[in-house]
Parts: sequence; C-alpha cells; structure tokens
Amino acid sequence: MFNVLFVDDDSFMLRALLRLAKRLRPEWQFWTEEDGLNWAKSIPHNVNIDLIVCDYLMPDINGDSVLIEASKHFPLAIRALLTGDTTEEVVCKAGKAAHFVLSKPFNEQDIVQLLTCIERIHKLPFTHEVRAMLGASALLLPLPDIVQRVRKVLQDEQSEPTDIVDLIAHEPLITAKLLQLANSAFLGFSRATLSIEEAIIRLGVDLISAIISSIAIEQSATSIIDKSAQLRINEYAYQLALNAQKIANTLSLQKSKQEELFIAALMSVIGELIVSSRIWQDLFAAQFADWPTRKLIVAISAYLLTLWGYSEFLCDIILSSVEPEVSYTDHNLALLLCLANYATKYRGSIPEEILNKLPDEQIRQKLAHL
Repeated sequence: MFNVLFVDDDSFMLRALLRLAKRLRPEWQFWTEEDGLNWAKSIPHNVNIDLIVCDYLMPDINGDSVLIEASKHFPLAIRALLTGDTTEEVVCKAGKAAHFVLSKPFNEQDIVQLLTCIERIHKLPFTHEVRAMLGASALLLPLPDIVQRVRKVLQDEQSEPTDIVDLIAHEPLITAKLLQLANSAFLGFSRATLSIEEAIIRLGVDLISAIISSIAIEQSATSIIDKSAQLRINEYAYQLALNAQKIANTLSLQKSKQEELFIAALMSVIGELIVSSRIWQDLFAAQFADWPTRKLIVAISAYLLTLWGYSEFLCDIILSSVEPEVSYTDHNLALLLCLANYATKYRGSIPEEILNKLPDEQIRQKLAHL
C-alpha cells in the first residue's frame, strides 16, 4: 500500500483525481490539499508520502516550488506536476522539480502509468537512503558541455535532424531526456517512439535548445563526477550502442527492434555515472561491495529510467541483460544487449565460450564474424 498527496487549488480537479485514483488503486491511501502554501497540513505526522501530484499554476505559489519544498520533507517521494502550460520556461522548471509531468486536463492512461511506475520502482532492491539519492539524481546528473555545438547545428538552416543525432548519440543522458519529452503526453504525443531522429523532429529546434541549455546550466552548478570518468562512461555507452546495432543488423532484426536495442544499450550505462560519483563512493559503495558491477549499474539505470517515465519493456531489457535467457535468440533483446556488452569489452568480438552457449549454430556463426 502507498500514500499519495494531491495538491491543487481547483476543488473540482482534486475530486476528479481522487475518484480516479481510488478506482485504480482502492487499497492505497490518498490525501488532498487545496492550499499550496500549506500543502502538508492535511497529512498525519506519522505518514510518509510515496507520491505527490501537484498543479503547476496556483495562487501565491507555483507547483514546482511546492515539489521542491516537499522533497525536503519526503525525499523518497516521487513528484509529479500537472500543467496545461507547455512553454519552454515551464518545461525547464518542471524538469528540475518533478520526475513526471502530466498534461492538464489529465487522462486515465497518464495516471495509470504514474501509479504503475511507483509500484515498479519499489520492487527494485534498494534501501530508503539509496532511493532518496537516486530520486534526486533522476533530476540532476552531470553532462558534457555540448550546448555550443548543438546550438550551432540548430541555427544552421541547412541542418537536418540526423546532424543533431550524431552529436547527442554520445550523450546518453541528453538522449534520455529528449526521448522522455518526445514520449510525453504533456506535450501531446500519444504514440511512443524510441527513435532519436523522430524525437528531434517532434520537439523542434527551440524546445531542444532550451532543454539542453537547462541541463548545461544545472551541470555548471553541480558536479558529482570527474570529467575524465564522465567522458569514459559516455564513450563506452556509445560504443555499446553501436555494437548492439551491429548485432541487430547482423541478425536482420526489423528496424523498430534495432532502435529499441540501440536505446536500451545507450540507457543501460546511465547507472555507472551514479556509481562513479563521489557521493556514491562516499556513502553507498560499501553497501554494494558484494554486488557484481554490471548488476548494480543496470539496476540503477532501470531505477532512473523508471523515474523518467520509460516503459517497463525497456527497463526489463536492461535488467534482464545481466543474466539473460539463452535458450532462444529470436527478439531476445536482453540477450543481444548482453552480447553487445561482451563485444564492447573485447573490442568488437564476442568470446567463443559465450557464443557456444547459444543454441542456434547459424546465429553463432553470424556473430562470430562481427
């Protein structure tokens, strides 16, 4: 059972949210509050909130400020912002305060996804302290400074979406954020996509520039990882994604599956940015000393991706890639991601002892000649 707080000065909206949430999760506990300045007054002192959903535009205080204040009292809580304003300013503000941004008026599908994500992240094997740290990291992670290069491409009238793809393909966190927004109901997109090029076309020049600039500003204010480690991790992610795509091409996977595998590979390395950070090394490394490194990285990656609203399908590919099922290869993207990791580790080739575990001789032969 989970505890949820809804904050909105519109009593009609509050009642609608409460009715829908109770129908979807009747066993959960819900509280409502119309006063944004005193958002916590309706919550009993002994209750820890798991989810806070807040309207953006309210009298006296905006929802992003409420969520930032709430995070100090309930650091484990997942934060969601409700808004009908999709201007660049609101998009950037929302990304600093909320794990989820929902369009207003909301629909049932958005609320179902939000509640399901709460359940999913609580299944992952982390302590309360680690969850608080990962929740904060989902909103603020260091990124290389590529803003000037991206702006230069965006300002060129002759540029194509593929030009930006070439730049951000080396930056898994930028890719993650752009894909998150390109799949957001908040911006009116009903069909999911894992194509970076399509995400760029959907979002447009101004929004992409604003998002990347916002990330860079946050980066200049907070540094949790050494530059050299950051560059190494980002380059590994890119090489992993290229090897995954090469494997997918070799096995003649359809284009949509190739894109899914490429994105899963790129996103699966995000957790290493956390594991390599000074905060993690100082506070949490000892707790996970007996964990295999890859298992820890993909678990953290899946946690962050869940908080960014990525599908359970994508997170399952990443999680399962540590110990994938090897009895079949057809559309087994977790296995192919695992093989891509070996190919990246061993400079493009998959060790023979790994290939010998695959049941299909024809596939073994194909992958032996990558």
